[in-house]
Amino acid sequence: MFTIPNIYTNKNMKFYIAIPVILMIIGAILATHITLDTSLSGGVSVILQTNATISAPQVSSQLGSALSVANPTVFTSPGQVQITIANNQSLVNAENYQLNFYSYLSNYTAFNFNATTLQNALRTNPANQTLLSQLAVANSGINSSLSGMTSQLNLELASLKPFVGTVTYNPTDINNMTNIAQNSYVNASFVYKQKIVAALHSLIPFSSFTYQEVTPTLSRFFLGQVWGIIIAAFVLISIAVLVIFRAWAPSLAIIFGAGNDMIIALGAMVLLNIPLGLASLGGLLMLIGYAIDTEIITAVRILKRREGTPEERAYGAMKTGMTMTAAAIASFAVLFAVSLVAYVPTYYEISGVVLFGLIGDLITTWLGNAPMILLYKKRHERN
Repeated sequence: MFTIPNIYTNKNMKFYIAIPVILMIIGAILATHITLDTSLSGGVSVILQTNATISAPQVSSQLGSALSVANPTVFTSPGQVQITIANNQSLVNAENYQLNFYSYLSNYTAFNFNATTLQNALRTNPANQTLLSQLAVANSGINSSLSGMTSQLNLELASLKPFVGTVTYNPTDINNMTNIAQNSYVNASFVYKQKIVAALHSLIPFSSFTYQEVTPTLSRFFLGQVWGIIIAAFVLISIAVLVIFRAWAPSLAIIFGAGNDMIIALGAMVLLNIPLGLASLGGLLMLIGYAIDTEIITAVRILKRREGTPEERAYGAMKTGMTMTAAAIASFAVLFAVSLVAYVPTYYEISGVVLFGLIGDLITTWLGNAPMILLYKKRHERN
């Protein structure tokens, strides 16, 4: 039976750490080219149910020309076609103008409330110069806010003109302006959807479809949440590990291991053409859980237990950890293979992230994390 030798008895063990560090550098370089899916970058995602045979590059080029956008991404799989279309710039501009309009509207409401309050106060004290001065400021704010609302609404309607035509409004009626600002954007989005569906009908015969649109504002919110979740995960893990071991060195080694696994996974995502989105984020968080599990087992075996030498304990932890990781790799390899054959995007993204992250975890944990903790243990014993 094949037996893995105890690599931790090597006097040059510290050089093992160079291997995961090199992988980390490669992963970090690749990660700079990672793409975001529509949930984080905004845009339109359409899934068509069809048995037609199509040329993905040809559909991408023709659809891009019909919609005046950069060539959409087209994936084909048995029974369906998934198409991702970038944001329409006119709609993006219109949304920004609409947000500015609502900002001016908020200011208008506040100034109008202040003016009404001051006018009521002046009824009982009409000669109060302080109140008169404050009222002048409030009225000036009302006028500037109303001017800003009108300007932003005009810009929004100009951006939406290709979809909804010329739209008129009453510049003295705040409710009318607000309704126009909201309804025009909704109507334009609906027209754009109909344009996309019509273009797809002319290119691909399909029986049914699902349509999902994420606006730039919502995608920015999701992206902020993603970074918040990842940062919070590492902060909580750092606190928990520090409480368990009450020493910075093993805690930093464990955080290095989890972080390196994630960087390697991000690099693999670029090579596998997996975008960063809600599905792949779930895979990354799952990967962090696996990584922390094996690294804490290693640290506990080396630092907390007393049987045998530290090298023997590290070797025992490696055999246990590699068995656990190998089982997980086998499971996700099967899921990855199935998702490649049937092309189920969610399964492909999750399994791809976790599978290649776990392969990286084998290298990071047993050539990086374990030697770091062993070196700390030996130095601690000498002191």
